Amino acid sequence: MTSTGYFNIIKWQKRFLRIVLFVSVFAQYFVSYSQNYSTHFNEQYNNIEKHLYRPAKNFHTSIKQYKLDEINHVVSFDSILYLDIHKPQGHLNIWQRFRYDNLFEWKNEALRVTINPLFNLETGKEQFISSSTRINTRGIMIEGDLGKNFAFYADFYENQGSFPSYIEDFIDKRNVIPGQGKQKKAGSTGQHDFAQSTGYISFNAGPYINLQLGHGKHFIGDGYRSMLLSDVAYSYPYLKFTATAWKIKYQAMIASLTHLEREGGGDTRYPIKYGFFHYLDWNVGNRLSVGLFESVIWAAQDTLGNYRGLDMHYVNPFIFMRPVEYSIGSPDNVTIGINTKYIAARWLTFYGQVVLGEFKADEVFSGKKWWANKQGFQVGFKTFDLFGINNLRWQCEFNQARPYLYSHYQPITNYGHYNQPLAHPFGANFREFVSILNYHYKRLYIRGELVNAMIGKDTPGISYGNDIFLPNEDRPGDYGHFIGQGVKTKLSIIEPSISYLVNPRTNMNIALGARIRTEENDTELKKSTFIWFGFRTSLSNLYYDF
Repeated sequence: MTSTGYFNIIKWQKRFLRIVLFVSVFAQYFVSYSQNYSTHFNEQYNNIEKHLYRPAKNFHTSIKQYKLDEINHVVSFDSILYLDIHKPQGHLNIWQRFRYDNLFEWKNEALRVTINPLFNLETGKEQFISSSTRINTRGIMIEGDLGKNFAFYADFYENQGSFPSYIEDFIDKRNVIPGQGKQKKAGSTGQHDFAQSTGYISFNAGPYINLQLGHGKHFIGDGYRSMLLSDVAYSYPYLKFTATAWKIKYQAMIASLTHLEREGGGDTRYPIKYGFFHYLDWNVGNRLSVGLFESVIWAAQDTLGNYRGLDMHYVNPFIFMRPVEYSIGSPDNVTIGINTKYIAARWLTFYGQVVLGEFKADEVFSGKKWWANKQGFQVGFKTFDLFGINNLRWQCEFNQARPYLYSHYQPITNYGHYNQPLAHPFGANFREFVSILNYHYKRLYIRGELVNAMIGKDTPGISYGNDIFLPNEDRPGDYGHFIGQGVKTKLSIIEPSISYLVNPRTNMNIALGARIRTEENDTELKKSTFIWFGFRTSLSNLYYDF
């Protein structure tokens, strides 16, 4: 990235901050709305969902993370957080805060600040190769309100860790810890050093509009996976605009993404690319929701080295990107999709997604299996209080992606960031079935996960459509492409765990679990049985089930 491009980004960020500050001063006299987002995003400890997936609640469940004022409009967030847990009343001593609430909190009419520790102290043992694993994470979380319209959040994690063999293989190939950033070898110990920080400032410009400037992850969908936009990859800087009115919620976001391959040596920066993401969700009636998604990815520099920066053709949030991209003759990567949800009963919800990278009707229906028939879909259901058993949740889904979905002719413009996909962790050219069972009683949580997948992996020098970071021009011909082509690989993962929730405010828990993984194809068989024990805070999702 050129120095000109870098300073343009800084200039754009400063202009946005000036606008927000000006509007906030004006809006203080007219509005008073909550602007905080929930920090509870971990699917295992997410007890709020069963209250949101109910008929006539008009909650937009597919746009995560959730704003607290929107949750509280449906159900009291704190009442669910402490459900079946007796929280002491009145002033709490330091031990009670450790068990029940924010560790430190300051509050007056103008300012509220909370501070909590974040950590993950985990040890494990991998059978067959008799390898020990360790994770040592220390961090801090700060959040609060400044006045009536501003909220802020920041966290920081410092980590050292060693992982099971299949994750170590992934780290060696991608040079990143899954979802947690770039790694650095810690001397001769075999451990990795890595760090991550996220944060945002959030501003409500009235009852319908929220602006957010931050560095983090996002998720579009109702499933465990997302075929549109997921929280699998590393965090990224973004500017997000959200408008909510009647039964419609609209989100427009611009993000700065990183292609983790230097084009020069020394201290050159990693190449930058940009992404615009639009999503419009409509709650049709009391049970059905339909969401329309589109995104475009483009490199900050074109192939001639000219700096493009933020392409003004895409800045207007109320457009369809494909006609614009076609009209300017651009080489950019457009992805479109649909997300749907149907609440069949208080205890049962069906959901699905369709994603398109390319669509030519004559090629799709010709039966010739054109390489650029880049489509994928998801179908699934989730249940709450299954069989009348309180807090028993079961979720099943099927995901499929044809070869070369999310890829592009040049790797920098693929649908990825920091050497991981922005959608499904498998990339493309796969079929997957996922089943997850969650149950909790008071502070005791039990979880079981099953993954069965078939993946068509690539071979050296040839892209069969699995790895989205390979140029799709390295394909074997234009026709005859099918799911599972290449090295057909079967993957099975079984992962049970049990945990005790120490503090519901930060999802602090003591946990014990196992992961039994088998990967098999015609050339090799990889088995990994991994047993682990940890003391941790579990607010976000980390995906090791690949």
